[in-house]
Order: sequence, then structure tokens, then C-alpha cells
Amino acid sequence: MKTQLQSILAICLTTTYISSCVSNDSQPIKKLEIDCRTSQPSAQSKAPVSGLTLIGTSISAADFATSAAEIVSYDSCTDKLYVVNAQAEQVDIISLNDQGKPYSTGAINLQSAGKHAGIKIGAANSVATHQGLIAVAIENANKQAHGIIGLYRSDTLALINTFPAGALPDMVSFSKDGRYIATANEGEPSSNYQVDPEGSITLVDLIHGPLNVEIKQINFKAFNKANSRNHELPNTVRISGPNASVAQDLEPEYLTFTDNGMLFVSLQENNALAKIDVESAQIDAILGLGRKSWASYGLDASNKDNVAGHLKYYPQLESLYMPDSIASYTVNGKTYIVTANEGDGREYGFTTTQHVCDQLGYSWDSEDFNGTDDYTTKEGFCIAHSDEIRGKELNIAKDHPLAKALKDKKKLSRLKLVKPNKKIPASKPIELFGARSFSIWDEHGQLVYDSGDDFAKIVLTSEKQHFNSTNDNNDSGDDRSDDKGVEPEAIEVAYFNGRYYAFIGLERQGGIMAYDISNPAMAKFITYVNNRNYQESVCTKVDDGECDNGIYNPKAGDLGPESIEYFQRNGQHFLAVGNEVSGTTSVYQINL
Repeated sequence: MKTQLQSILAICLTTTYISSCVSNDSQPIKKLEIDCRTSQPSAQSKAPVSGLTLIGTSISAADFATSAAEIVSYDSCTDKLYVVNAQAEQVDIISLNDQGKPYSTGAINLQSAGKHAGIKIGAANSVATHQGLIAVAIENANKQAHGIIGLYRSDTLALINTFPAGALPDMVSFSKDGRYIATANEGEPSSNYQVDPEGSITLVDLIHGPLNVEIKQINFKAFNKANSRNHELPNTVRISGPNASVAQDLEPEYLTFTDNGMLFVSLQENNALAKIDVESAQIDAILGLGRKSWASYGLDASNKDNVAGHLKYYPQLESLYMPDSIASYTVNGKTYIVTANEGDGREYGFTTTQHVCDQLGYSWDSEDFNGTDDYTTKEGFCIAHSDEIRGKELNIAKDHPLAKALKDKKKLSRLKLVKPNKKIPASKPIELFGARSFSIWDEHGQLVYDSGDDFAKIVLTSEKQHFNSTNDNNDSGDDRSDDKGVEPEAIEVAYFNGRYYAFIGLERQGGIMAYDISNPAMAKFITYVNNRNYQESVCTKVDDGECDNGIYNPKAGDLGPESIEYFQRNGQHFLAVGNEVSGTTSVYQINL
């Protein structure tokens, strides 16, 4: 293997760009000795997308709701899907038959990467492929310690190399020409919030081959208080961790390489994007995304109103966009960023007794055992830090326009809101997590388009009884209304037949929304599909709709879409969707 890797390095050293070493050109692939099939190009057509047809589903052999099918990536060389299986600490391999139906054919055991890097690994969080190369973002067994990127061959599954990353590498991607690999390192705090590593971005330059890389660890220290760039931090960027520096508080979640040499990174909890110049490996700017008003969009904010889809308008109620997945595309020379606006609060805690929780000065969130023997023996959940608050508990001026609605459980009393540092006066808005939409932004962070309340209205039309369901119970309609609704999580942008399309996965509700985004300012809804059967139990044994034995019921369909991958094969267009709760990977054909 060593001789083979040395030959790879020697070949790459003679090239000017990595795209000459790893590209669509079959000759360099042959020199790398990576077996790469010849793909049949898709026929060009002016026909627009008309819908999605389910081709098939592959089910992981894993316990229910263990993130056994999170991130999925398609490798054109092997014509296979590679899927992160966080429970098994591996990458599952899924083959496709002639029609595109998926079936499991193996796995990559990631212990080889941990051994090579000299660390004990935890879960794999993300996978990306490019012309026969497979990059995997792997966290440390100690989540607050530095993780790694493992680089594998797709033909032999042999490990090529590992690269150091920051704490909790949460997403990995190749640049479009294959020259760079980047990870978004979230730097998530420990469960007691006593250890809070800095968020960062790892940028690996493969121009001289995978054995002679240049690695840049990009951090946010310059934006800390009293440091050189702190004045550049917009006040719309949310810094909320207890005693955290800016560098500790910024938590990179997802990233996308643009066509003009930039790298955009979502900072979800901070309601911001980081814009990075790839060539210089420097942060160009941090862009705050501002807030979205619910004065003119309908919102169902209660799970106790006994009405599915009770949409109401609320002036002075505003959402922080807080995107999770992001993607990018270029129209008429202008770069646009597309975001799935999930929202995410910070709540950290651990299991202990009420006695220990009280001694630590934390908040006990289980049955109160004060004055009983259970106070020192029975365990429950102890909250070390939370920035969430229910509407009824909000400290707000009595003359605030929403004061009455915040006391009504059928309106805003149940809604999870951003906990303020002080009393909210009548003139100020209240804030909630996530915009329940997808958005399109220009490269300066200016909003170009937002889908408003489309998702809620579309789901109400097609599956009203199950509106705002949770993803692990098929008898849970309206359950997520007081949280983040259908919860847009995954996003993918595809270009073919002269048009751009966005596909958005709804983590809680399930299903995929499809939009034509060729005109960024006037995106158009195309279709919504949901491979979820609400008539079936989520597990083979349930109690009040909740899984009671950890065994997924395949008849329930897909639960919890976490990622979407567009790909072409055999002249056709497809989407692969990884569903973390059901542990399923489904393939759809895109109809024209």
C-alpha cells in the first residue's frame, strides 16, 4: 500500500491543480489507479421538473433513532452511495441496481482512521465523495477534543491518509474541482458546559497530493472582545454562551464552496454565516442574518389548541433564521446562498440526582424529589445551561402587544422562545428559534427570498391531521407546533436542463419540498413528497405511539430526513435522502 500511495503523491506533484489529479478526466484517474466507471451523460431537455418518484429504500441494521443514516454522498466512480452510520461508527455502502433501487453492500470501518491518527474515535458525522475519494468527518471519543478527517479510496476502501480537524467536525465537503477538503468544526460544549472548545474550519489543500497536503486551521480569535476584528462583528450575530469568548461561541454547522472561490459556513446557533476566502484561508466577513417577522405570515405556535394548522399572525414576534444546511449556486455571475432555516437552542445537561444537581447550582428538570429518600438516589435530567424559555414564563412588560397571547396556551404560552437577559419592554419584539422556511441570500448576507409560511400551508393541504408531527411517533400531529414546526433541516441545489432547483428536507414532518430557484428573487414551489406512512407504528412495539423496543417498523417509511444528495446516472436524475430516525436511505427519481 505504501508504494501505491507514494505513486499517487508523485503523480499529483507533477500537476498544477488538483483537478488534474482528481477530475472528470479519466486518464488521471487511471494514473491514480482508482477504478472509475464511465458514466452515461444525462440527455439535455427543456422539460422542467414535475415531481419525484420513490425508487426504493435501503434499511440499516441498527436500533431505532440512532442516527444510522445521516449524511449521504454519491460517488460516480463506483456508482455507489456512502452513508454515515453514527451508531456503528462506520460509513455504510449502498449499491444501486439498473433502475436506481438501493441495497446495502458493505461498510467502511473507521477504526483504521483512528489508529492512523493515534486517537480514539467517536461517531462519524459527515461524508463527502469526489471522483473515487471518500472524505469522512470523525469526532474524537472526547467530543471536546480535536477530531480528524479520514480519506479513503472508493474502489478498494483502503485508507489513504488522515488529517487533523478541530473539535467536533460536523460536516465535510470537497470543493467542486476536488482541490480542497473542508470541515465545519462545531466546537460544541460539554454536557455540563464547563468545557467549551472554539469553533473552527479546517481547510485541506490537496494540490500536491493526499500525502503532502497543506492544512489550515481557521479560527475566530480575531473577533474576540478587545481583539483586532471585534468591531467587525455585526450586532445581529448572536453571542450567548455563558462566559464564552466569540471564538468559543461561534459554532460552525455546515459549509458550501462557491463558484467564485469562497467558502460559506453556517453558524447556526449564532444566526450567522461566515464568509471565507479559500485561497488565502482568511475569514472575509461574518454576516448576521437578522430576523423574520410573523406579522404577515401564519404561525401555529401551540400544541395545546386542539387544532392542526391554527395559523395566526403575530406582530412583534420575530424568528432568528438559524440555518442548518446550506448550499450555493451562481446565476448571471452572482453568487447566492440557500439555507434551511431549522433553528437551534442551546440546552446542555446530564443525568444525575436532584441532590447533586442542586449542589451544582443547576436547574432540575425532572420530577421533584425534595424531602424524600429519592432526593439523593433517583436520577433525572439536570440542566447546566439553557437559552430557551416558554412564552408563559417570559419576563415582559404588561403593555406589550403580545402580553395577553403569551398567557394563552392556545396562542403563545407554549411556544419555545429565546430567553432574554432582561425584561422585554413593550416596544421590543420577542424572538423564537428558526424561521420554518428556506431562504436565498446574496453573498453579502442580504435576504433575496424567503418561503414565508409556504411549508406550513403545503403540509396542511396534503396531511393536515399529521401537521407538525414529530419524527419518532406517528400519532403526534401538532406536537411540534410549539417548537420549530416542520423543521427544515436538509437542503440540496441541483442544476440541469438550464434550471436550478432546491430540495429541502423537513426533519420532523418528513418529506421533501422541491422549488425552482432559477430566479432567486421569485422561487416557485414544484412539489412535496413524503415517504412516511402515518397509519403504521414507528416500531414493532410502541407505547402511546412511542417506540418501546428499539426495533424500527419498515412499514412506517422514512423518518427524519437529515441530508439530500443529487446525482445523475444512466442518463437519469436522482435524489438520495438519508433519514436518521428510521435509519433508511431512500432514492427518488426526478421526473421531467
